[in-house]
Amino acid sequence: MTTTQDAPVQRIPLPPPPRGGRGLGRLLRRIIGVQEDVLAWVPEDRAKLSRTGAIVVCTALIAGVSVYIVLHEFLQAPLPLSIGGALFWAAVIGVFDSWLISSSQGVIGPSRFFVLLPRLFISVIIGVLISEPVTLKVFESAIVEQIKEDQVAAVDAVRTKYGNCYPKPQLGADCSDAKLTIAAPDPAALKRAIEQRDQLAKDLKPLNKEENRLSGLKMDECAGYKTSGEVSGIQGRGLRCIERERALEDYRATNGLAAKQASLKELGIEVNRLMKVQADLTGTYEKQVTEQIEAKVEEERDKHAAVPGLLERFDGLSSLADKSWAVWWAHLLLAGLLVLIDCFPVLTKLISKPTAYDRRIATQLESRERMHDNDLRLTERLRTGDGDVRLHQEDARVRQAMEESDYDGRLQTARREVELRARIDALVAEAKGLRS
Repeated sequence: MTTTQDAPVQRIPLPPPPRGGRGLGRLLRRIIGVQEDVLAWVPEDRAKLSRTGAIVVCTALIAGVSVYIVLHEFLQAPLPLSIGGALFWAAVIGVFDSWLISSSQGVIGPSRFFVLLPRLFISVIIGVLISEPVTLKVFESAIVEQIKEDQVAAVDAVRTKYGNCYPKPQLGADCSDAKLTIAAPDPAALKRAIEQRDQLAKDLKPLNKEENRLSGLKMDECAGYKTSGEVSGIQGRGLRCIERERALEDYRATNGLAAKQASLKELGIEVNRLMKVQADLTGTYEKQVTEQIEAKVEEERDKHAAVPGLLERFDGLSSLADKSWAVWWAHLLLAGLLVLIDCFPVLTKLISKPTAYDRRIATQLESRERMHDNDLRLTERLRTGDGDVRLHQEDARVRQAMEESDYDGRLQTARREVELRARIDALVAEAKGLRS
């Protein structure tokens, strides 16, 4: 059996490309994953890609400044923590933007739009996250003043809300969400006493009127005044005078005027006492109402930090934008500018044709894919070829072993037949010898 030795596959080396640039530009291009060996063939794209890397660095720096403003200025974080957070966030945004640019290199053909559009969307989100803190810092003075106004308005609104409901609800006031923990003094006892006094006074009014008439007649009769036909005009305590006195006493006794008038007097005293008690309770209640309203006002005031937080600043900026179109447009333009800076590299790739560098990257990727496929097929063939040879050798060895086994079997069978025939011949010869 003869063996052959496969000659190793020789790869023809590519000619070296022109030498690329050095220094800061190379570092900027490295950030966005530019392959210098490919770019060296199209040095015309070197400046464009260097500036793209510079945009990524600037965006990361703006992101770091943005987080520093949030941590140190808005959240009052310690300086080391603010610097560390800013550096970390700058690195995160730099990595994201670097991935957005590097992953879009070499993207050509009809699928270019669908590959770049999600990256543009991510760039917009990152730009918004970066731009808002910077915008808040630019409008800080106006925002702080607006926050103060909003806080004063909120405190006044709380005072007005509870003031319209306590101590006495105003007409049309909505007191469903304005509840205090104290109850107004109950005037029911005073009302009952007043009602009883007024009712008794009402009942006594005709009785008193009649008593006054009878008392007048008695006085006129006893004094001898001829004021009407009901009196005699005779002075002195005569029979007619005594009759008038008895009539007046009988009327008072029959109608219980003395007891009723005493009750009315007692009710008047009781009403005056209850009115004083009610006035004291009302004064205490109004004082407690004032204290609790002030407590609610202080509670509302305590909700607002001395240094406005991030959410409060966003609310203040929103209030400013609602008041002034100029602020709204300024906010929109500034935020839009920062978003555009972050989106600019991906946006330019989306609206422009693929560069020479992109085409060469795409060609290199296709070439390497083909080379890899060929290497895989060659490796597979080499490994399977060795296996096929070993399999063939094993099949030949098995066949040879089987043939040798068959030969040994036939040889042993032939030997047994020879021995058997020899024994038969010997027996035949012996039998013939016995007969003779």
